[in-house]
Amino acid sequence: MKRYDEQLERGVEPLQGLTVGAALRRSAKLFADLEFVKCRDRVSSFSEIDADVDRLAASLLSLGLSRGDHVAVWLTNSREWILSFLACARIGAVVVPINTRYTAAEAGYILAQSDSRALIMTRRMWGNDYWAMLCDVAPSLKGAVSSELSAAELPQLKRVIAVGEGAPDCALGFDQLCAGPASAGSRLAAAEHAVTPNDPLIIVYTSGTTGKPKGAMHNHHVIRQATRVGLRLGLKAGGRALGHLPLYHVAGLYMSFVPALTLGGCYVAMSQWDTAHAIELLEHERISCFGGIPTHFVDLANHPALDARRLPALKSAWIGGAPVMQSTFGQFIQALGLQQLMSTYGMTENTISTTFNLPDDPIDVCCQNLAPILGPSEVRIVDPATGIEVAPGDVGEVQCRGETVMIGYYRNPEATRETITPEGWLRTGDLGTLTSDGYLSITGRLKEMFTSGGSNVYPVEIEQHLARHPAVRIAAVVGIPDERLGEVGFAFVELLEGTRFTIDDLRQHCRGALADYKVPRFVCQVDALPRTSTAKIQRSALPGLAQAELARRRSTQPA
Repeated sequence: MKRYDEQLERGVEPLQGLTVGAALRRSAKLFADLEFVKCRDRVSSFSEIDADVDRLAASLLSLGLSRGDHVAVWLTNSREWILSFLACARIGAVVVPINTRYTAAEAGYILAQSDSRALIMTRRMWGNDYWAMLCDVAPSLKGAVSSELSAAELPQLKRVIAVGEGAPDCALGFDQLCAGPASAGSRLAAAEHAVTPNDPLIIVYTSGTTGKPKGAMHNHHVIRQATRVGLRLGLKAGGRALGHLPLYHVAGLYMSFVPALTLGGCYVAMSQWDTAHAIELLEHERISCFGGIPTHFVDLANHPALDARRLPALKSAWIGGAPVMQSTFGQFIQALGLQQLMSTYGMTENTISTTFNLPDDPIDVCCQNLAPILGPSEVRIVDPATGIEVAPGDVGEVQCRGETVMIGYYRNPEATRETITPEGWLRTGDLGTLTSDGYLSITGRLKEMFTSGGSNVYPVEIEQHLARHPAVRIAAVVGIPDERLGEVGFAFVELLEGTRFTIDDLRQHCRGALADYKVPRFVCQVDALPRTSTAKIQRSALPGLAQAELARRRSTQPA
């Protein structure tokens, strides 16, 4: 293992001291004519993307955006998302990705809390009118015609840049901003030179246990850990990475796109997950770099069009999110014709992959999400009550330290202090064990968060919204296993005396106010939630009650 890790570090050594903008310059020289980005039928080489990034970056500078300014990006996986990210990185602006599945209120909170000065967005997508959603958040934008905005609800927001047709009158056209002169110019050169690897690169928002998202800040050093993932997967110049994971999520950005950027691969974008289309791309694009959550592998393995014989370039893949039964794990390997399926564990606050299996780890190890530490980061297991490190094999809280740990939460020093110790240890909130030979296993969660279809869900956010229903006195939400999505929400509700409701009422109450993956799959009315001796909700009892209720419902269904 030590010899392989040394090889891994030699692979990332050329990136030492580089920003994302400098890494693109380097790749544009090393891999100039190789395909770098493919979105639908449009293919661009490294040198073409580098030149387009210069044009967009120069235009952003001309709009008054510069190093340290925050630019929100509300787009699906696309060439425009990629150019926006790279152009901001080149001039030192900080990207604020917005989940395209967010409601207006959720997106509006991020725009306000992040102090975004510009927003790059699409007008319409998947039946949603994103400009109308923005105006719901900031009604003073309705009817705006000046490209320099002034909205009382979003006082920092000065520019909207629109992708595609149907742009509002006040928006600047993305394509026009990309049509500037090809020459970089002295102003752009000076701006690029001022950016350092320690500068903030991106603010990625994660749902918080208080119900409000927190913005995890990362700097340009993330390219090193992202490249380690690519190297572990065997991605080489000319290889091809499937871009099905959303770029607004660290897994999509750091585990697909950035490895392609630094290692000379081609990023093949998908705007959203579609199993049949994914199979088509895996085959016809000869994808060599792939990974995802169990949901993706379940969908692929059960699709009749999948034929492993047509995937000669796909040798290994990664899987994360939850342990998988060994028989199911083996089914995934066989269905895709893989030589290795490597488990990984990570979180937004620690960049991406804290652990990653070795290419020769046996299946019974990989399927447990039991893997060694990836890269030079430190990991320890401590007693949650005392903070004292426990012995190998003992369960405790997983804590991490090193270059992968986030800078902190944006404009949230209290949450940062709660999450990162004065000595630099990131408190993950996950429970796990660490073997004597350095393999980490996750055994549970200190908090109640669960993961549905790869997205983190925090029960308190849903509970707070359910409690706003006029019939609900109190609600408690727990994640329960789901074969396809990993986990889904199960809500228990106590009603106010004299009130009535239907399950459809409550679920409709959630729709439009919460992202779809947060809406509880199941709702159960109870006379009283289980309580501890101190009258707190006994959350440890909820999963068992949920399973019992589901068993009861199944038993009463007609045969």
